[in-house]
Amino acid sequence: MRTTLKRGIGRGAAVNGNGHGVLPPTAIEPMQRYRQPDPPRRSTKRLLAQVFGWILIALIVVVAGLGGGLYLYFHQTLNALAPHSKSVKESTKFLHTVPPSQPATALLIGYDARAGVDSFGAAGSRSDTIMLVRADPQQNTLSLFSFPRDLVVPIYCKDQTTPITTDRINSAWTSCGPTGTLNTVEKLTGINVNYLITIDFHGFKLLVNKLHGIYMDVDHRYLNTVGGPGGYATIDLEPGYQKLNGQQALDFVRFRHTDSDLYRVARQQLFIEALKDRLSTGVSIFQIPKLIGALKGSVEIGSGNCATCPPSFSEIESYAGLAYKLPPGHLFRVALQNLQPYGIANAELIAQTADIQTAVTSFENPDVTQAVRSTDAALGRKAKLPKGPPLKSSQISTVVLNGTTTPGLARDTSYKLSVAGFHTVQLPANVLADAPSQGYYGTTVYYDAVQANAKQAARELKTAFGAHTTIAPLPPELSGYAQQAGNPLTVIVVGSSFTGQLNNPQAHVAPTPPHQTAAVRSEASLTTYSLEQVRSKVPFRVLVPTSVEQSSRLAYLDPVRAFKPIPYHHELALTFVTGAGNVYWQVIETDWTDAPVLRHPTSFVHIAGRTYRLYTTGGNIHMIVLRQGGASYWVVNTLRDELSNETMIAIAKGLQPLAKAH
Repeated sequence: MRTTLKRGIGRGAAVNGNGHGVLPPTAIEPMQRYRQPDPPRRSTKRLLAQVFGWILIALIVVVAGLGGGLYLYFHQTLNALAPHSKSVKESTKFLHTVPPSQPATALLIGYDARAGVDSFGAAGSRSDTIMLVRADPQQNTLSLFSFPRDLVVPIYCKDQTTPITTDRINSAWTSCGPTGTLNTVEKLTGINVNYLITIDFHGFKLLVNKLHGIYMDVDHRYLNTVGGPGGYATIDLEPGYQKLNGQQALDFVRFRHTDSDLYRVARQQLFIEALKDRLSTGVSIFQIPKLIGALKGSVEIGSGNCATCPPSFSEIESYAGLAYKLPPGHLFRVALQNLQPYGIANAELIAQTADIQTAVTSFENPDVTQAVRSTDAALGRKAKLPKGPPLKSSQISTVVLNGTTTPGLARDTSYKLSVAGFHTVQLPANVLADAPSQGYYGTTVYYDAVQANAKQAARELKTAFGAHTTIAPLPPELSGYAQQAGNPLTVIVVGSSFTGQLNNPQAHVAPTPPHQTAAVRSEASLTTYSLEQVRSKVPFRVLVPTSVEQSSRLAYLDPVRAFKPIPYHHELALTFVTGAGNVYWQVIETDWTDAPVLRHPTSFVHIAGRTYRLYTTGGNIHMIVLRQGGASYWVVNTLRDELSNETMIAIAKGLQPLAKAH
């Protein structure tokens, strides 16, 4: 059926059927176009919150992905430092474990890799640097303890209880490799080593070059152009504070031929300090993986925690992170004192047992108050004692708990404390002296914060127990033990790292040196003529040292040197040699006032209208600096800090303008 719809026919047609459209009975309304209804209005604050919410989510996703990538990158990078040689892997069996938050000691060995780390003997590699490095994340201290390679000691190989011979300490590496050096050092000092770090000469140079050089003060002119058979290593370094490349730095730290092995040890320790400053001021965290990766094959770090594992992130953060946050005056350089010549032509050195123990005590118990007290003594001021009232051992009460599975450890330790004079109290007979946990590695001394002198008592007990000991307020889970023991000042939980030997509680307080007369003489004419010849080469006012160390004269080679240590800055280096010969100290003048070595003074002293910056290691002033008129003037001690504090201050006070020194 076909249907035709015509205009006007159908539903719109009028009932009359004539085919024309008919208007509706009502008036026609104006046409209106349909429009989508407006969405409900939102407040501006709500809109911004949603926008930032999505941005935050995006950032979280990106950072999470980046963090995962960085973790993998850092982990793969740290693998480059894991032990890879057979000898270092074997040595890790003799290392002691330590949690990352506790003080740790590393043995650093620098060696000549002529035949590789696994090749020893006369034709193989030889150890040139032997240094203990102790990092204490709790006290924020870093201690360096170096051994002259010509030091004659009993040599131990692997785990023997008796030495295989008595010889120079570096022969332990030649005879038995890293294991021999590790066990020889541990037997000599009684120090438990937690990490073993080996680095060859190639790695040393590569490290310095990857850092684009290390800024160091070269204490005098080093010059030797005749090497090979019948000579010694060539070297050509001019005096002054300057940047050294890898080869120059290696030449500097290895040199010993016109002074002695003791001064080489000092150069090595000063290099470690300069390296710390370089890492903390000139290297970003994103450069470190690239730096570490470049050292693959030249550096190995063995840990007592794992024979083949690289250092963990927590270990890097706890120990290497000290380079970034170490407070001024918290780096300590320790050296053996009173060494005596020994052997044919006195070419070797020996140390007395008492002097070794003194160095070990200083190494393990760095005294951060020593610098201030020594400076006060040099200035004639009354030295300030360490914080806290002095307590006698009998005034310190404690109860001992066993934090391990070793039977009788609490009983034996309590007895040793009582013999040492401490007031030890006992728990009731029906209460075992076992801590709630037997998983303690380090020893913890808990103190009752309510009682006066309790924290000071804990500090002294911490020193008595030595390494791997911490203090903390008494936690609730131990308060019941304290109540049953009559509420002593402290509660000690002994950990498995305790060796059974107690130290003198006052051993960590270094003695304050007595005030002494400055060893100087007035002689402005010693340098006046030389300074007049170079004054036009520097854009700052030249000062003359009118007071000099009483036995000193200007050095023979390059006594006064004017040069540019970096572009746009000038330096004037005056080098003096003492009457002992081959022992040098300096006065450095420069308009490079933000040099890396100047960034962290230990303290400031005000004398006769001048302000001096002191840079102190232990109790010795290594450098004293005066700033005037856009320039700085440094008095730099000898490599081994042989000028007394009083002498250093007197030389600095004697710096006068050139025009007034005539």
